[in-house]
Amino acid sequence: MSLTLGIRMALAGGRESLARMALMALGLAVGVMLLLLTLTALPIMQSHVDRLAWHRTTEASPATAPDPALWLAVTDRYAGHDVIRVNVAALGPRPPVPPGVEKLPGPGEVVVSPALAELMRSIPADQLRDRFPGRVIGTIGDDGLIAPSELVGIVGRTPEEMRKTYGALEIRGIEQPGEPLDVKALWQLVFTLIAVLIVGPVVVFVSMVTRIGGARRERRFAAIRLAGATRWQTALLAATETAMAALTATLAGFLGYQAIRPLVAHYVTLGHGMPIFVADVAAPVGQALAVLVAVPALAVATTLVALRPVQISPLGTRHPVPRRPPRVWRLIPLAAGVLGLWYLVRLDNNPLLSVAAPMSILVGLVLSGPWVCQWASRAMARLSRNATTLIVARRIAADPYSAFRSVSGAALAMFVATVLGMVAAGERVSASDVESVLRQGVVAVHVEGAPEESLAPLISDGVVVARRGPGLRIIVDCADLKRVANVRCPLPWWSYDGKSTGDLFVVPQRLAPRGFAVPDTDSSAPVQTLFIPTDGTQAAEERVRTLAANVAPGARTHTNRDLAAQAIQRLATWDTALPPAMVFVLLVAACSLTVSTVTGLIERRRPFALLRASGMRLGELRRMVLLETVVPLGVTVAGGVGVAMLIVYLLVSPTQWVLPSGGFFIGLGAGVLAALAVSAIALPLMDVATRHDSVRFE
Repeated sequence: MSLTLGIRMALAGGRESLARMALMALGLAVGVMLLLLTLTALPIMQSHVDRLAWHRTTEASPATAPDPALWLAVTDRYAGHDVIRVNVAALGPRPPVPPGVEKLPGPGEVVVSPALAELMRSIPADQLRDRFPGRVIGTIGDDGLIAPSELVGIVGRTPEEMRKTYGALEIRGIEQPGEPLDVKALWQLVFTLIAVLIVGPVVVFVSMVTRIGGARRERRFAAIRLAGATRWQTALLAATETAMAALTATLAGFLGYQAIRPLVAHYVTLGHGMPIFVADVAAPVGQALAVLVAVPALAVATTLVALRPVQISPLGTRHPVPRRPPRVWRLIPLAAGVLGLWYLVRLDNNPLLSVAAPMSILVGLVLSGPWVCQWASRAMARLSRNATTLIVARRIAADPYSAFRSVSGAALAMFVATVLGMVAAGERVSASDVESVLRQGVVAVHVEGAPEESLAPLISDGVVVARRGPGLRIIVDCADLKRVANVRCPLPWWSYDGKSTGDLFVVPQRLAPRGFAVPDTDSSAPVQTLFIPTDGTQAAEERVRTLAANVAPGARTHTNRDLAAQAIQRLATWDTALPPAMVFVLLVAACSLTVSTVTGLIERRRPFALLRASGMRLGELRRMVLLETVVPLGVTVAGGVGVAMLIVYLLVSPTQWVLPSGGFFIGLGAGVLAALAVSAIALPLMDVATRHDSVRFE
């Protein structure tokens, strides 16, 4: 009976009741969608690691087939993009096969990714196609790619060719995915921090949305209690109304999450400059179900907690007891979280602390908000010059908890935006500082271990040959090296602007050289690196790469363009990730402020009507509503931005501290103003809500 009555009361409350439920459902739907998207962050990284697993195949990889194979994987480059070239030779009828491939290509056969196949058809063969000698017999499926546009090819060779190739390994299996995500402690901390900071504002927003029209509903349920309803019946009536909106919102939020996944996949590049697969943007089933259950449960729980005064004493809703003013102890969790973060980064990497410190900061921001609002109201009262400002100051001082609750979602969202913006600014500075000591137009070909007689096609006039001597030292003439690199003589290990001269000779997955040796007449030392000058065009550089791939299949190359391209990719990653993050911030802030404005107008309809009836102009009433939002929002956002700057400074080295550009702060301010503008859509309702007949409302 109570359940049926609760449904009737929810649907028969007129336009105001339906509007309240619609706003609640819309806000909860946004919260569900954002929470589900947040849960996809670590699975995206895990999927990326899993898809890369077969690229990490070594002789130590567990056996996955009866027969072995010879294997040599090389990371090449073309036009600033990675090109993975895998040379293979089967040593039996049943060799290990990489994912996405039905069978291992035989001698003279090639299997390529769809993106590589398309690229090879559009450019001259001597710049890329000839690096994969043989007939293309098929394409690599999605299971074998890290992204739809990855450039990777598998070249079949004979066992004799592979045994003559330096670096070839005999493998018995392909490295399999499934290992837990292995990231450095700092990255783990950053991921945890961002996840907590994103989830926090959304949870606060969900709780706030559930409180739309809370005071009005409390009075209605108090009347029902006075009419003879039990506590259980009253709770069931209240929960029914909230649950109807929450369940509808949960379904809408899940559908919105499914619809936005392709857009997220398009923006996420993971530093490779390539959008990921839509299938990788997927929240774990268990966690997704937990969100779909937790959001309605949180909404209902918030309603029941808010109903507690009615359950204890229905008469108390008409004469609420003033709450104690917030004390300075509310700053302790915030200070403890900041100190914990400093201890975590500087002294000890504690997994438990990596979660506790960000949580403490978030809780501290929420707890300290009312204390900040209280002092802001006191300052506002001292500086007030008219009745409107004084009324607003007294209103905030009387209930700083409600004043902060109305802007808490927006304040936390701006705090998250500042953290992301400062991290992006640091990445931008470090990326812009990337510069190779290699001169423009020079191709460095690392051929360590390749027989010198096979390198004859690469050696000509003007080519500088660097050899590897005893003790991991490089044997090269300084005058020759100066022609192809920005170095000084005698050769220092560190060149201009702190750039390492040793970077010229570093081969991936090889031991880095430790210094230089003076050249002598003995040329028996193995060749380490060839520096081949070109005319500086991209086509000429790619021809040298192609020639090196055929002369020495295990050779690795790099140019000055590569570092610049990597820096651009890093910047592009942040440039594509930051706008969606700012949209998230704007969405949460705008929805939070709109909900708070509408709620304040609904709950204080009669007091506003009395003020208008006593002679206060409509414009002054609207200004009061704006000031009650702007003042708490301004002081809490300023405090949150300061804490965010402090947190980022703790996470990075002091030499990398950098403020975002002025444009970022202008954009942040514009976001706040836009959120306020969206929330102002409720102000025209002030005229209807404060008419004289509203004086007798309820």
